Amino acid sequence: MRRGINPGARAAGGFSLIEAMVAVSILAMIGIASFGTITRSMDARERATQMTDRYGELRQALARMSQEISQAFLSMHKDYSDPRTATLFATRRSLGSNRLDFTSFSHFKYMADANECDQNELSYYIEVDAKDPKQKNLMRREQNRIDEHPDEGGRAQVLAHDVTALDFLFYDAKTDRWEENWDSTSQDHRNRLPKFIKIVLTTTDHTGKPMKLSTKTRTFLKEAILIPGSGFAPGID
Repeated sequence: MRRGINPGARAAGGFSLIEAMVAVSILAMIGIASFGTITRSMDARERATQMTDRYGELRQALARMSQEISQAFLSMHKDYSDPRTATLFATRRSLGSNRLDFTSFSHFKYMADANECDQNELSYYIEVDAKDPKQKNLMRREQNRIDEHPDEGGRAQVLAHDVTALDFLFYDAKTDRWEENWDSTSQDHRNRLPKFIKIVLTTTDHTGKPMKLSTKTRTFLKEAILIPGSGFAPGID
């Protein structure tokens, strides 16, 4: 007499080959899906970090420019028989953008015994990147001693990368209007600074589209100064 097959015997024997293959396939699909999700999350995080760093660099550049321009000054403290120093606040066109050259009280002395003061020459302008001719950068030039050529000399450094254009607008309190250019040596703006300055940076966003960031600042010394007790009298250029 044949004995009956116990129904629970097959189940106790484990999975069949087909069942194991199906389980492994499902596990592989879950692993691939999880890996794809993790990879996309890491890419999104990297892009977000790059965007944050990018906006941070541009905002820091605008903040520094705003602070230093607000401390611009013009001075008539000058020996006209021996003109070794000259102050300036003037723009000119360079690579399709505005270049601003000015004298300021914004120099920071890093060494206690350095023979320096808070006066300096500053310039902001656009320049083609030395390593990548297709890229332009926002440059900052500083010379910690004012000489007879306030728009030359000193040391230039990159203030922000991949900036395609730099533009300014200057508010003239005398005429109550905004102007695109300013020159403290011209007849219209002689020995005067604008009351407000708007700074506009043109760059590209993460998709490659043009993007503009801007800020405004003001000057505190709007007229040329003459330091009392200097022994110099105001001269006429």
